[in-house]
Amino acid sequence: MVRSKIELKYIEDVQRRRVCFSKRRSGLMKKAQELAVLCNAEIGVIVFSATGKLYEFASSSIQQIIRRYITSTGAWPDDASRLLAQRAEEVRNLKRDVARLESENRSLKEALERAVSDNQRIIYNNSNMETELTLRPPSWNVALLK
Repeated sequence: MVRSKIELKYIEDVQRRRVCFSKRRSGLMKKAQELAVLCNAEIGVIVFSATGKLYEFASSSIQQIIRRYITSTGAWPDDASRLLAQRAEEVRNLKRDVARLESENRSLKEALERAVSDNQRIIYNNSNMETELTLRPPSWNVALLK
């Protein structure tokens, strides 16, 4: 029985497209595994679906294969460089946010300790999920001053 050639074009029907993706992905992974076994080749296949789900096959470690690719080509792929730069910027921003929050935490602790030592009433305002610390003298002190 001879297989007929199909015309390669975008599959409009969502269900048919998903089924085709699933079958062809599993066929690709099977061929990669066969090539790795039969030829003792180091194979790495990375596939992302239209929804962003990751599928991968590696005859050894995918990280090891990617490292080998990078050293063989002598350069990072542009997208990987951009991704690393973005991640580094995110880390810097998060570290700055942590430092700011730690400073605010210290300030609030100091204000709380002063309030407790001055015997002042502490009122919490929990609007917008942020705690605002308001210090007011006890009402009995206000009454004595009048």
